[in-house]
Amino acid sequence: MSAEPTLENGVTVDFGGLELTGTLEHDEEHRALWLLTEASQEALSVNLETYGLIPDPGCVFIKDWSEHSGLAERLQVAGLVKIIRSFTVGPFSSTAFEVEVATWSVSEPARGESDQRR
Repeated sequence: MSAEPTLENGVTVDFGGLELTGTLEHDEEHRALWLLTEASQEALSVNLETYGLIPDPGCVFIKDWSEHSGLAERLQVAGLVKIIRSFTVGPFSSTAFEVEVATWSVSEPARGESDQRR
């Protein structure tokens, strides 16, 4: 039995000149992140298995080229992801980021952060 995707409603994603609002869906099983709008499904993550890369649990890869240039940074500023590391991939030495997706049902620090509550 596979786990249900994690959803966060009413999320606005800034694509650098275009903002879309919808439901952010994190599919942990497939390491995928989607923005579901009334009109479409926008893939926010990218699969890099071709390059031998698989994101850690709770993480996805976000490309930093074409229409997604700067997307990982904007998602981090919005508190939706935390950038873990970057990779150079492909024939044009493009950058992709591994990001940890925020959890909405559990209030816990992101990996690598200390718990400030004492």
